[in-house]
Amino acid sequence: MGTAKKVLIVGAGPSGLACAEQFLENGGVDVTIVDKKSKVGENPRCAGGISFWMAEKVNVSIPEDCIVATIKKVHIYAPDGNYWELRGNRDYGCIVDRELFEQDMAKKVQVLGGKIELNHAVSNKDLDDWRDEYDFLVGADGFPSTVARWIDIEEPKAFDVHHCFQREIVWDWFPEDTIEVYFGSKVAPKGYLWLFAAGEKKVRAGLGAPLSECMNLPRLLDGFLEKQVYEYKTLNVVAKLIPTSGPRDINAFWNAKASRLRHILLVGDAGLFCDPLTGGGIIQGIASGKAAGRALAEDEPFNYDRYISWLRNQNKRRYRLKKVLYSFNDEDLNELIHAMKGFTPKTMSVGKEIRRAILHLLWRRPRLFKKFFKYLR
Repeated sequence: MGTAKKVLIVGAGPSGLACAEQFLENGGVDVTIVDKKSKVGENPRCAGGISFWMAEKVNVSIPEDCIVATIKKVHIYAPDGNYWELRGNRDYGCIVDRELFEQDMAKKVQVLGGKIELNHAVSNKDLDDWRDEYDFLVGADGFPSTVARWIDIEEPKAFDVHHCFQREIVWDWFPEDTIEVYFGSKVAPKGYLWLFAAGEKKVRAGLGAPLSECMNLPRLLDGFLEKQVYEYKTLNVVAKLIPTSGPRDINAFWNAKASRLRHILLVGDAGLFCDPLTGGGIIQGIASGKAAGRALAEDEPFNYDRYISWLRNQNKRRYRLKKVLYSFNDEDLNELIHAMKGFTPKTMSVGKEIRRAILHLLWRRPRLFKKFFKYLR
């Protein structure tokens, strides 16, 4: 097995840290992570949801002290107020404290000999200067990515980028083991609004909509909360852009502009690995980071695309499903949620349950099934 000489990772989030850890565990020696934050995990712009099924698939262990809530139920609301409850034979996932979670990952990297340099906002000039110093560059710098722009990689169109706004609030009576998701043109056009239990009577309330919709997200969210909570205390506010496009065909690039750098790998949000349907990206980022780190430790960067092909294929299917839901009006969504009330998941695999749910619709709502078939065939 060959070993890459020097690797630079831009971004100390889950994807960058996972890449560094995997690289070092597989025989890599020299890796440096740079990040603009003053400390790892600072000011996370995330709801913090992690699927246990995905975590097991990627072999991610979540430290107990990082878990602020365990999710047993998911309520999916139609525009008319009816909801479908998902409750399986085991816990669906958890909500994590991102700051603690990332700091735990960073400690592992440092114990293995990786270097983390903070307070460094990376510019094009930095990348120009570093290209002769490192063998490989990994863009783990979120979206939009400075690294991707540096090599002139085309970014998704406005329809496939969601702008998201979230408040963490105190809500005394919200159930501590539940996620609530709301759909509808008056709540979050072509997106959804979420309420995530976050422990200690806290709730992460947010919504996302495509940039193409030009929505005032704070006004939409605040209007919803005023009807639901009446009075609440805001603990913090965050906003973020999330790519919800289909994945790029390849994510290991050679670019003449990069000169001596042998290849550039894009991971996490920078590599467009977010779940296109939900916007979830923690485990997806870790999965892509692990795949990149393994490929670099082998000194075979194009193996990255092979190692992460399962997630790329999964996200292609999820993107098609997103397009189905985007084609639904409020009447369709009401009908969909009513039809799904009789459907009970049997496994924790989202892919399997989506297929089972579509078959469920085939017999109960042929009109809706035709819409699914149009995009999923």
